[in-house]
Amino acid sequence: MGALLSLPRAWWSTDLPGYREHSRPFATYSRFPYSDLPTIERPLDPGLEWLLAEPEVQGSLGHVDQGDPVPERPATRAQLTTLIDGKTIELSPAFRAFISEPEPRLRVRSATACYLDLAEFPVEVVGGGSLIHFLSDQQWVLHWLVYIGADESEAVVVTETPLGFEVDQHRFDRFDPTSDDATICAESFSEFLYRFWIENEIYFRSLRNARDRSPLTEEQRRYAEHYH
Repeated sequence: MGALLSLPRAWWSTDLPGYREHSRPFATYSRFPYSDLPTIERPLDPGLEWLLAEPEVQGSLGHVDQGDPVPERPATRAQLTTLIDGKTIELSPAFRAFISEPEPRLRVRSATACYLDLAEFPVEVVGGGSLIHFLSDQQWVLHWLVYIGADESEAVVVTETPLGFEVDQHRFDRFDPTSDDATICAESFSEFLYRFWIENEIYFRSLRNARDRSPLTEEQRRYAEHYH
């Protein structure tokens, strides 16, 4: 991960109602110190068995609401194969499992209407490695990309820049960590997926007016109460 050493580390996320507040009012996301994040209690296996043991949820990343257009790039095994065809990119088993199989994404939902999208092309990283875009929020406020180093190191990068897309005839296919605005939000895809999953579960389950409000599990409660 040497190419990304100049990037700051922080977790960009929503508030956790009743547990963790936004750093500024009316924000969609706030930047939370990486060093202050709760400990991950469970082992995160590369096959995502930890996630598959969780129940499916309504409004998951795998659901398309009736009447919504089908996503142009719905993040499938075939699309991932096409995206990296001919390139030396060694993706982690956890990332491959999440993109290639339909079941894991049915257990993950998003408070900010994030959706899966493998973008249009991989992004070259100055200093070595590649970025693969996999998630955007509905408003295109933030984008999340998995970094794959030449040494097969991995991290997840979050940025406001639409890396991996061509927008207004500008092709965002190159990332310079020394000049571009971005943050490392997780040191592996597995870590990112776990925190994204558990924080969104806490968010939905903590809303007072949620139609499907369920009590927090003991694991979720301990994670949330870290902020008390």
